[in-house]
Parts: sequence; C-alpha cells; structure tokens
Amino acid sequence: MTLAILIISFVLFILMGMPIAFAIGISSLFALMTQDVPLILISHYMFSGVDSFILCAIPMFVLAGEIMLHGGMTKSLTDFSDVLVGKIRGGLGHTNIMASTFFAGITGSATADTTAIGSILIPAMSGKGYSRAYSTAITIASSVIGPIIPPSLTFVIYALAVGNVSIGGLFLAGIIPGILTGIGLMTINYVISRKRNYEKRTEPYAWSDILKIVKQSAIVLIMPLLIVVGVISGAYTATESAAAASAYALIVCMVLFRSLKLSDLKKIFFNSAKVSSIMFLLLATSNLFSYVLATENVPAFMADLLHGVTENPLIFLLFLNVMLLLIGCVVDLFPAIFIFGPIFAPVAASYGISPLHFGLIFCVNLLVGLNTPPVGSGLFIGAAIGNVKLEELIKEVTPFIIMEFVILLLITYIPFITTFVPSLAGF
Repeated sequence: MTLAILIISFVLFILMGMPIAFAIGISSLFALMTQDVPLILISHYMFSGVDSFILCAIPMFVLAGEIMLHGGMTKSLTDFSDVLVGKIRGGLGHTNIMASTFFAGITGSATADTTAIGSILIPAMSGKGYSRAYSTAITIASSVIGPIIPPSLTFVIYALAVGNVSIGGLFLAGIIPGILTGIGLMTINYVISRKRNYEKRTEPYAWSDILKIVKQSAIVLIMPLLIVVGVISGAYTATESAAAASAYALIVCMVLFRSLKLSDLKKIFFNSAKVSSIMFLLLATSNLFSYVLATENVPAFMADLLHGVTENPLIFLLFLNVMLLLIGCVVDLFPAIFIFGPIFAPVAASYGISPLHFGLIFCVNLLVGLNTPPVGSGLFIGAAIGNVKLEELIKEVTPFIIMEFVILLLITYIPFITTFVPSLAGF
C-alpha cells in the first residue's frame, strides 16, 4: 500500500508538471502518512540527506561553472579546439565536440555545455553552411562527453548518493569512456560532413595566433588538472578541490583575462546559489524518498526479482541498460541518480560487478537518456537554444545517439575500459 501510494503520487505529480524536488518530497510525505512513523522525523531524514561536509563540493563546482560561463573561458577552448581539428572535413563540428570535451569536463554539466558551446558554435556552424538542426544535434550529442571526462560533478553526485565508491576512482574510470565517445562522435560527424560536403578550415593560423591561443587555453586547462591531480594524490578532498577550482577560475577571469568585473559577481553568486539550493532540496527530498523505499525493502526486492530472472551478470547488465535509458528519458539526471542509484548499486554488487564499473554504466546511461527521443530533456533544451523544430532535431541527432549506444555497450561488456586506468592508480 505504502509503495503504491509513493509511486502513483510521484508519477501523477510529474505528469502534472510539478517541480521534481516537490514531487519527490510530497509523494514521500503521502507514503509516510500510511506508516506508523512520527511525521516530525521527516525533517530529520531530510536534514540527514544534506548533513555532510563533502556536499560543500556541489556549490563550489556550480560556482566554477558559472564563472567560466560568464568569464569567457569558453572562447579560449573553442579556439584551441579549432586549431587542433578545424582543418578536418566537418571542422566546426569536430571543434564543437572537442570544445564540449574540454568545457563540460570542467563544469561537469551537460546543460551548461549545451548553453555555453551552443550559443557560440550553433550560429557559427549555420553561417558556414551546416543546417541549424544538425548544428544543434551535434551540440547536444557532444554535451554528454564532458560529465564523463574528469573532473565531473555527475560522478561527485553519484558517489554521494550511493556511498562506498571513490570519487577519484570514478574520475579516472571516466577517462577512456569519455575519449571513446568523443572519437565515435567525430567519426559520425566526418562521415556526414563528407556526404553533405560540409566545410573544413582552409585558412592557416599564424604562428603568433597559435601561440596566443595555446597560452590562453593552457591557463584554462590547468583547472581540471588542479582538481583531478589533487583528489587522486590525496593532496586535498573533492570539496577542497572544487573550492580551489572556483578560486582559480575567478583569478583567471578577473586578473589574467579581465573578462569579469566586480559588478558581475552578484549575478554569478546568485545563479550559483539558486542552482545549488535546487540540488540540495533534491538531495534532501531524495533521501526521504530513499528512506521509504528502504523501509519497504525495495532494494532487496529488486535483487531477488532480478536474481530470479537471471543469475548471469551479463543479462542483468542488459536489463539494467534498458531500464536506465528509459529512466533517463523521463527523469532529470541528478534526481535519477539520487533515487535509483541507492537501489541498483547493491543489486549490481550482488552480481559481483565492480563499483567503479557499475558507476560508469549507471551515469553514462542516464546521460545518454538526456538526448534519447521522444522525451529526453536535452532535446527540449537543445531545440530551445538552437531555435529548431524538435522533429528535425531528433532526425539529426539519431546517428550520434546510435554511436553513443555502441560506446555504452562497449563500456558495459568490456570492464577493462573503465577499470584499467583506476587500477594503475591503485583503485
């Protein structure tokens, strides 16, 4: 009865258009009212969901991303990417993919990447003869790479939601999958660009311009190294690394690039606080939701159900991929991690699957689901930013989604792809 009320009310609230954090919290409240539990404990479980020092990493990562967005650091990355791959057929498309790899790898946000990179490169690609729908499709498809490449806010959130998994280990596990995804998308772009005779850059850069671009981009790319090396070496925690990244981005934009003024900080801090507060509310209500699921023995039920269907971990992973892709289509990334991560992680462990391997499978699934038709939220964000029809965008993004499915299957069934680099570092 309790579980039915929880699920039915949650689905109804989502269909009504209620914000996800409130849908999670109110459906949990309705479910708890059927149990013999003092409702005053609701505040206790919500508070315990955010009562952790490591959660301070969230607003710091968000702040670093906001500073980058408003400080013009994106332009340095797009110029650097153009120097590297602009002369290949479909050059601006390759630049888009590589810039996404650099940029969202720092912010860890696919949405931020779509907004920042798309605002620059969608008009630029359209002006060079690419269709606007294709320009938007390649932008949203490549936006899933960044949260796989370390450092990644997505991995930080996953580690916090699931527990007993190393953030540094997840960072390292994402390196090869992220590079494979980028290569796969660039391959699709090259094939389509040759077929449609899209452009490639023919004008060479002057050496003075190349040196200037490399110098500026190197200053920007120190930022992810600052985070990853510090966390993996143990020099500081993920929380401290996020704070260091924010401070570094602020110094670069205000002192070196002089692209930010003191008057800009008010908007940056406000946006960071707004986004962070939403995420903390999600974390608090999701902890309440997870408590209800735990009291109803849902994780144990899921484990028994799946083990009853198959004892083969390979078949379990196939079922998992299908379920997570469907979840990613209808539930936003972070709520999906908060709700379903604690359910599926113990089940995966019962099949003997490495926590790092499962973490990559889980996160990549949900990221791909953001752009999967018909209701992936990334599609709607892309359609709005690119000012294109959803039907045209779906048609153009489909080849890239198919390639991401292929990469996902490789990650799923070849554990070496995710575990090799972490094993070198002792994870």
